[in-house]
Amino acid sequence: MKLIDFQNWLDTFLNFEKTQTKGIFWLENMKFICNLLGNPQDSIPCIHVAGSKGKGSVSCMIANIINKNGFKCGIYSSPHITDFRERITSTEGFFSDEIYEKSADELVNCISSINPLELPGNKSITWFELVTVFAFLCFKNAKVDYIVYEVGLGGRLDSTNIIKPMLSVLMPIELEHTEFLGNTITEIAAEKAGIIKNNIPCIVSKQKYKDAENVFLKKAEEMSSEIFFTKKIIKNISYFYSEKKLMHVDFSIPQKKLSISSDLKLVGDVQADNAATAALAASLIFPDIKQETISDGLSKAFIPGRFEIQDNLIFDGAHTVNSIANTINVLKSLYPFSKYRLLFACAGDKDIKDIIPLFKNIFQTIIFTKPETVRNCNPDLMLSAAETNGIKAKIIENPTQAFNKLKSELKTDDILLITGSFYLVSEIKKILTTSE
Repeated sequence: MKLIDFQNWLDTFLNFEKTQTKGIFWLENMKFICNLLGNPQDSIPCIHVAGSKGKGSVSCMIANIINKNGFKCGIYSSPHITDFRERITSTEGFFSDEIYEKSADELVNCISSINPLELPGNKSITWFELVTVFAFLCFKNAKVDYIVYEVGLGGRLDSTNIIKPMLSVLMPIELEHTEFLGNTITEIAAEKAGIIKNNIPCIVSKQKYKDAENVFLKKAEEMSSEIFFTKKIIKNISYFYSEKKLMHVDFSIPQKKLSISSDLKLVGDVQADNAATAALAASLIFPDIKQETISDGLSKAFIPGRFEIQDNLIFDGAHTVNSIANTINVLKSLYPFSKYRLLFACAGDKDIKDIIPLFKNIFQTIIFTKPETVRNCNPDLMLSAAETNGIKAKIIENPTQAFNKLKSELKTDDILLITGSFYLVSEIKKILTTSE
């Protein structure tokens, strides 16, 4: 089956990324389907990464370090920006068409053979469940040595949470997806902590909230899981931005006698902590790893749509208060003498009242837009929040028209930031590709 046909088949199933629906998270279907396929998720050593922010960056960093240590490493992440294969790939690039097509055939044949009445609890199969099983099959057929799995949503009931990892990694927790994960940091952290497995070590990255740390510590104790807090282990973190728009980081892991120095393509204050977390993970997976290998792996890591620079355009999928604040700070650090313009759209469940004030006195022009791919996007609410905070902005609902207007106004040293949603980033990058 060709990949495009497989994607069309997938689109006939309920997709949470496009339509948020309560009560569709469970693991019974995953266990049932994977059992029919011989449990491909158990065939390769893996690492599991959850959290509100940074899990994509850390997953990519860990995978690239593993690759630099001489192993073929797969990465499962979401969402994709321009190509579905970005979700299921390796540090060396996409797999061959044969791998994707063979895996698609196996999955479609399996699902077609299932009597719906056989499904546990009569629960419908979802898009993300199928994509996750597809990933299991792709990695098995590609014969990778290791896999890094990024959680889709939450952790406890995420489709990835039937894997048996050698290491779990918990990134910073924020208030997000409160309708589905809980209304407090404690509740959300408890959902994320669901990836902590019995007798499997876990790493906890630097957290903003002590409540999250307490939840992780308690869960680790319950599961007899050795827990490693990066803030207690990583020492002397420092960073600066180079003229090449790279971020140079330095830090040490005294317990492992490692001193790391690397130039990151992934930029932003938080990436220093992300790099430290990835390095600690690598040192636990490979106790004898060389510091040069870690540094080289960190420098190779790159993810589309994470402060991605294309001439005077910057694409960033930031969509929480902290991540957008970080994006603006990086923008000012890398381009201190430029004037900035903004194209923004976000999903309806984002914290608009706290995000919009971040734009005050930063951008010369602000346009709110409404991509079809961004869930419940409401430019009127964004404009209202802007007006409440004395911020001048306008709405152009059509993303192509909005982008073209802003781009036409750019002067030589101006910078246009496209942010608020990975789906907005994806749509604008497709507009650019079509126009080339």
